[in-house]
Amino acid sequence: MWDQRSPNDLASVALQREGKVERTTRETSISVHLLLNGCSKDTLVETGIPFLNTFYTILAKEACMTLKINCKGDLWVDDHHTAEDVSIAIGQCLNQALGNKAGLNRMWVSEATRETAGSDVSAAKVEVTMDLSNRPYFGHNLHETLGRQEYVVEGGESNPLSCEMLEHCLDSLVMNSHMTVHIVEKSNAECEQVSSVADVVLCTATAFGRALRVCSMVDERRAGTTASSKGTLSV
Repeated sequence: MWDQRSPNDLASVALQREGKVERTTRETSISVHLLLNGCSKDTLVETGIPFLNTFYTILAKEACMTLKINCKGDLWVDDHHTAEDVSIAIGQCLNQALGNKAGLNRMWVSEATRETAGSDVSAAKVEVTMDLSNRPYFGHNLHETLGRQEYVVEGGESNPLSCEMLEHCLDSLVMNSHMTVHIVEKSNAECEQVSSVADVVLCTATAFGRALRVCSMVDERRAGTTASSKGTLSV
């Protein structure tokens, strides 16, 4: 997907900053190419699910990485196989690109806020705590928000992303990238109306990408050593 002479591409090879996955099943055919040393303006996400495209495009932008996804899935059935399989493939690419994680910052906490029109409507606010731990775990408090409606965006959008699948997407992404991630929605109890589901989900993408950007940065002071008292990350 990239010119092999590209400086970004050469740097990614040297630092194990690139991941490629091609995955084909009876339900989906997926190609994912991820470049941590890339540029978000080169990102192109085509899953057939508009909101999922937006979610991963925002995540890539905030992570300052290039993400190219092409997926053909059985959307005439529902969004399940496409959304989950794409997220699995992205997680696998991240795990490849991060390599042994030596010299990386490894841990970070990021927050994102998204204002909603109207003074009595709570602004969506989400905090993501991330650790490139090699011990995959995903925890969150999004159940109540995602349980309010069937789809992230209501109103007849073509090939909508279901709230149920959004949770599966996050779990698949985290587990396959071997991260530990906690996502906390921070609502404003003083507001009469809660923030929209879509705003909360977009905040999640933003905060996740910001955390990933810092966690995956190389800290030259570590001189290539792993950020662990053991000197290695257990699997």
